[in-house]
Amino acid sequence: MSKKPLPRRTNPTLTKLSRALVTSIGLFGVTLGDAYGQQIALLDSGVDPSRGFNIAPGFNYYENTNDTSDVSDREGEGHGTVSVRVASEAFSGEIVPFVVTDGDLTRSNESQVRTARDNALADILGRSNIRVVGFTWGTEGVSGTAAPLMGDLSRGGKVIAILAGNEFGAQPNTLSTSSFNLPGVIIVGATDADGVLLPESNRAGTTAERYVAAIGLPNAGATRGGTSWATARISGIAGAVFLQNPNLTADEVVDVILQSAEDRGAQGTDPVYGRGVILSAEQVLNNVIGPIDVPTDPETPPVTPPSSGGGGGGGGGAAILLVGGALAGAILLSKKSSTKLEKTLVLDSYGRGFQVDLNDHVEINDGAMHLSQFFNAMQHKSINTGFEVPGMKTQVAFSATALADPRVDFIEYFASPGDRGIEPINTNLSLAMTSELSESLAMNAAYQVDPSRELGAIGDLGSHDEFGNSSFLSGTAFDSVLSGFANQADTLSFNYQQRDAKTSYKLGFVSVDQPGAYQQQSLSTILKASHEFSDRGGIALKFGQIEERGSVLGGGASGVLGVEKATTYALDLSGNIKLIDGVSLVANYGVGRTEVESADKSLLKDFSTLSSDWYSVGLIGNNLFRAKDQLGLAWSQPIKIQSGAVNYSVPDSRLSNGDIGFNTERINLSDTNATERNLEAYYRTMLNDKWELGGFVSYRQNPNHVSDFGDDTIVMATLRLWQ
Repeated sequence: MSKKPLPRRTNPTLTKLSRALVTSIGLFGVTLGDAYGQQIALLDSGVDPSRGFNIAPGFNYYENTNDTSDVSDREGEGHGTVSVRVASEAFSGEIVPFVVTDGDLTRSNESQVRTARDNALADILGRSNIRVVGFTWGTEGVSGTAAPLMGDLSRGGKVIAILAGNEFGAQPNTLSTSSFNLPGVIIVGATDADGVLLPESNRAGTTAERYVAAIGLPNAGATRGGTSWATARISGIAGAVFLQNPNLTADEVVDVILQSAEDRGAQGTDPVYGRGVILSAEQVLNNVIGPIDVPTDPETPPVTPPSSGGGGGGGGGAAILLVGGALAGAILLSKKSSTKLEKTLVLDSYGRGFQVDLNDHVEINDGAMHLSQFFNAMQHKSINTGFEVPGMKTQVAFSATALADPRVDFIEYFASPGDRGIEPINTNLSLAMTSELSESLAMNAAYQVDPSRELGAIGDLGSHDEFGNSSFLSGTAFDSVLSGFANQADTLSFNYQQRDAKTSYKLGFVSVDQPGAYQQQSLSTILKASHEFSDRGGIALKFGQIEERGSVLGGGASGVLGVEKATTYALDLSGNIKLIDGVSLVANYGVGRTEVESADKSLLKDFSTLSSDWYSVGLIGNNLFRAKDQLGLAWSQPIKIQSGAVNYSVPDSRLSNGDIGFNTERINLSDTNATERNLEAYYRTMLNDKWELGGFVSYRQNPNHVSDFGDDTIVMATLRLWQ
């Protein structure tokens, strides 16, 4: 068996989607309102003014002077200068230095340091541009006691990053343990370059839910460091998250950092590593937390962050979007349109913007055969066993099979375990009932059966005793849109047969309700008139409507490529002529007009009326070369939109005020560069009473009505043991 898959017809697991999203997404680089006005403040020994850092005026509260020059000689640069440098690794905005120490590590100046700290906090409280406060100096006066203004800073919307301390302790310092439960507070431990906690770094202890560790080395070649510079790094990262999305609250920024941490130590949140380690700013800034959202409205969407969890990074998730094959060529596969989705702006659960190629998360419902549907079609009868109700002229049949997700095609069948559609295995129960209400009127009702068996063109032919109606790989060659776009549906029909047995009328209903990943829902109402001219042929005319909820021409009801409702009125003419005994020529032609009501949360807006058509012609032969064989040959054009247009708007930017920018154009849905035509053939024969041999081929020319990706071929042989 071989198949040449089309680009963008992927169907990975949601887990694979999450992994691919996290690894392929890049930070959406935009500048939002007031981004450059945001600042972070560091409480330390000052900063060397000659180093050229992006510094805003602060204050020296240790000496009550405007001179914030670094007075420390730590690391040859000054402790505060190193703190500003490592904070600047992630943060491009202004850093405000507040001097609270003369660099003395003894306790002789503890009172003066504590007074300077509290005065600095009072100053910071009044500065609205300062979004992050970093406690990067760790003597007793700063971190050995509680600070009275911590609650006010928290209520003021500041992120408060506190060094855990370097006392080799199982608990962080007093300032950390007295403040960690305030909104916006994060406690920071220190690691080496590999994310292993430094021996001197205080562990998470009781602050574990708000504790994260970061690299505490002053530079790449250093062998010693501490929680001061780890806190400076986390302060810079917090500031960068605010630049990324200024609309976040302080507690949301802290949650973003904590959820982005890589789990270390005991699994989940633990008293040593807390929530885990942050080894780079990209680990936070490029981490998509929670399911992604594709914005469909220009206004900034509300942020609904997920609840906090244990240690370990978050992962972006995305539902697979199902698009009907009639739409796919124009809006997804043509070169001009497909590029629109390559840089789609998506938002994570915190409203942060990222770019993804949304093409990778789309599956096309193009009528290609899926594995479970194919093997169901090979059953002796569509319903395997049953019974007759005595005295009621009623027969009931049923079938129960354990099948994978019905959208498993041949390629996915050979994928590894865990791929969506292979697991989990579902038990499908099908029921059918036929009741003779009078000599001329019969009722048929069925639950979860193939609707084309009841209302398709080949259903008019005499079934092969062994093989059923037909076994074409696509399963839709002689079908109508009125049968719906799913391989399982509930059907109800009333069939009136005139006394001459030549003419019959049928009123049928087809209900599709699939609550799974695609949430397809549709209801068809069909009137069918059939006439047999002789025992050598007949003709059938079907007219009706199908109302799809949330989708259009076979798409899925979930996702940003859905609609509110689509109503298609269709006329379908089919006929068959018996050429020789056992061989019939079958033909089918249909036209449809679709009215679409756009959905509010969709990228597809303002549909015009859509006109479409489809056709097929073929041969079906039974007992052709030997007893108990069947041959089928079909040439068809699947449903194609011949006229119609839609506004196609893809989010691609964040504006200066935080609103969403869109790339919008009017798409002519008939403007594809080719027409798909399919050639299908099969041959099945019983070798003996138990063994069957089969060969199947399907050739799709210009799949989905575009020629850009070549043709699509399936070849398969089967050997089956009948029980």
